[in-house]
Amino acid sequence: MDYKEAKKHLVNADFSNCENFFAENNYQLEYGYCKMLQGKVNEARKIFTPIRDIDMRADWAYLFIQFMNNYIQYMPTYFQVRNFLEIDIALLLKSGLSESVENVINACDIFYQINQESYKFIARVLLNYNYPSVAKIFLNRGVERCYNDPELHFLYGNYHLKCNNNILAKREFETSLEVLPDYYPAKMMLKKL
Repeated sequence: MDYKEAKKHLVNADFSNCENFFAENNYQLEYGYCKMLQGKVNEARKIFTPIRDIDMRADWAYLFIQFMNNYIQYMPTYFQVRNFLEIDIALLLKSGLSESVENVINACDIFYQINQESYKFIARVLLNYNYPSVAKIFLNRGVERCYNDPELHFLYGNYHLKCNNNILAKREFETSLEVLPDYYPAKMMLKKL
């Protein structure tokens, strides 16, 4: 097995086929993720701790465990939230860690204080994993606080498509274009409707 294949197993929550590879080949970040995504957060934290200073992703993962456990002491950075929040919620969903997902998304207001796009990130991942009714909560919060974000309206349009409401979807895509007239994804969706 090579790294690329092992990484595919990790992303697909197939830890039995990659955990040993990462441990034996000193891929500490990935090995820590295997532990974290199996709910073995204390083991993961021990793996992340020595590499936090040299790996921003390991530092994020160490901090992310706090949110998974609903015990928050230290805050991540703007770029950590921007780069990793959505990805790691998706990994938790694939791993079946629903309680951890709930704890993380319940901290949405904290993430919003760090990065105002957080509601959008959470809504997008929930839409992509077919949780439209929960995604709507975060779409509402996002639009309420960042109305002039064309991507939020675009995502809201996709939400309405999932709910088979083309009229409201069209309205959201049009709003997206009012905010940013050349927003390509909204233009394309309007052509399809």
